Amino acid sequence: MRITNSMITTKYLRSVNTLSTGLDKLYSQMTTGRAFSRSSENTAAAIKAYQIRKEMTQTEGYQANIQHAQSSLTNAESSLTHIEELMKSVKDRILQANTASASADERKIAATELRSIQESLLQALNSNSTDGYYFGGANTQTKPFTVDASGQLMYNGQLLSGLTSTDADHLSGESMYVDIGLGLRTIPAIPPNPANSTVDPDSVFHYTIPGINITGSGTMTLPINTTISSNLYDLIGKMADELESPSYTYESVDELYGAFRDKSMNVVFNLTEIGAKTSYLDFMTDRYETRTGDLEERQDNVEFVDPARAIIDFKSQQVAYNAALQMGAQIIPPSIFNYMK
Repeated sequence: MRITNSMITTKYLRSVNTLSTGLDKLYSQMTTGRAFSRSSENTAAAIKAYQIRKEMTQTEGYQANIQHAQSSLTNAESSLTHIEELMKSVKDRILQANTASASADERKIAATELRSIQESLLQALNSNSTDGYYFGGANTQTKPFTVDASGQLMYNGQLLSGLTSTDADHLSGESMYVDIGLGLRTIPAIPPNPANSTVDPDSVFHYTIPGINITGSGTMTLPINTTISSNLYDLIGKMADELESPSYTYESVDELYGAFRDKSMNVVFNLTEIGAKTSYLDFMTDRYETRTGDLEERQDNVEFVDPARAIIDFKSQQVAYNAALQMGAQIIPPSIFNYMK
């Protein structure tokens, strides 16, 4: 078989083109650091890269939700700490005024101070920021706590002293929530209706504190056979009324104070709950930071090349390409065009 110059030239040009293509690819890897620029270059690696990016996007979303929940809990803790200080002030005023040595004027001054604290409590319960109200449960857009015409406390439009235990349990369970990667699930409606399905509360993180859990609700009957509202706000007002009453007795105020003291423990319980929630979010933050580092390492292994290796491969390919060009000058015979000036 006779090997013609045309066959040699064709084979040579094909080899040079192959070397040139490889050189371009290696140059791109060296300058960008990426192992491939199109998924068609490495389909298997591209699929892995897309899966890793999806996990990274989800993790970033979880981290953003955690930061939002942490911010809300921090603000709520600050307000709740202020409420705890108000409760201590109420106790101090009662212990000073409800004594045999206290005069009617001293009790009246204490009652005035209690009403001032009562107003401060209402403002603290309605603490808010740009994200909404902290203690409204699922309601973050309107003031959760208001006072009706008779001066009794209302929560999300409902009179606290008039709530049944069922209604109170429902309100105490309402809360804003975020997805932090606990496996978001929905509970199908019965009968089946996608529009009426609800989110499984165990699959999300609840970060708002229902204010009803702080104040308490319903009524209670004291040993003196008096039925009163059993929330903190109304109890403070009732103690102020008793201190100012012409028929004041130490026993009546002391019974109210005992009820108030028991209810004020709700503030401590909720502060503890916020602390537990914050600690859990700190744990999840550390977990996702570690996960992000692992994903970034996997991404580097799949999508990127070792810079030193890329430079060595490029230089080696460049040497081969230049050698091929020099060899071509020897094996391809010159034509008339080489001599035309």
